[in-house]
Amino acid sequence: MIALMNVTSLVPLWLALLIVAVLSAVLSWLLVALVRRWWPHPTFKENNEFVGFTYAVYGLIYGVVLAFTIVTAWTRFSDAESDVMCEATVMSELWRDSSAFPENRADIHEDLAAYAASVVEKEWHEMAVHGMPDTATQKIYEHLWIHSYQIEPTTKNQEAFLNEYLERLNVLSASRRLRLLHCRAEVSGILWMVLLAGALPAIAYALLFATKHGWVHVTVTAFMMGLILLCLLVTFSLQYPFSGRVAVGPEPIKVISAAFQERLAVERAKPQ
Repeated sequence: MIALMNVTSLVPLWLALLIVAVLSAVLSWLLVALVRRWWPHPTFKENNEFVGFTYAVYGLIYGVVLAFTIVTAWTRFSDAESDVMCEATVMSELWRDSSAFPENRADIHEDLAAYAASVVEKEWHEMAVHGMPDTATQKIYEHLWIHSYQIEPTTKNQEAFLNEYLERLNVLSASRRLRLLHCRAEVSGILWMVLLAGALPAIAYALLFATKHGWVHVTVTAFMMGLILLCLLVTFSLQYPFSGRVAVGPEPIKVISAAFQERLAVERAKPQ
């Protein structure tokens, strides 16, 4: 599914909308033409009241399911974006707190800078394409923990900073774990089955109405089909937060990475 997301992301947005519009218009015209040919107007006229009532009930149920799925996908997308911002913020706080430990500061700063750069340059691509963490980034992350274990506070002030530092390191770990979980999460297959199977009767209902003018029948059917296809397209685009055209970007971590590189350059320029 992620591979399909990456393929569809190559299609420009305007072209995707054009395809939906053309597909809706052409299919609606063909379906209406077939129905009106086999059952000419006013064959279904006496059923309009019953069809209209049941269509309202069916449309309400299907609309609730479709809206629920879109909201669920959007909530997951928003949570993934928040986790990325939290991860970037915590890295900046760890850099500041580690300055309280002169003997370990250089190693931790190097690890944080390398980790941020690796997330942007390597891991983001792995998440988007394969839905997996990057091995090199994982090693840098483990090195950060190893160097953090080596901190030995010698003053009360350092003990206080160590407690704060370890708490934020755990927050970084949680944010990273959630980010990696989000990149593999997807809309349940059962929900997709309900959405796709439910879309067919929703469109077919429009064909059961008897209208005097064929162009009215085609227009209403095309609008209904186009709306359903657009909603399904939105759901499909949001289900993987880090893949496809609509995706969470690494901008917050990229900004932190650039800041880390500038700070490292300053630290390395200082006389030892």
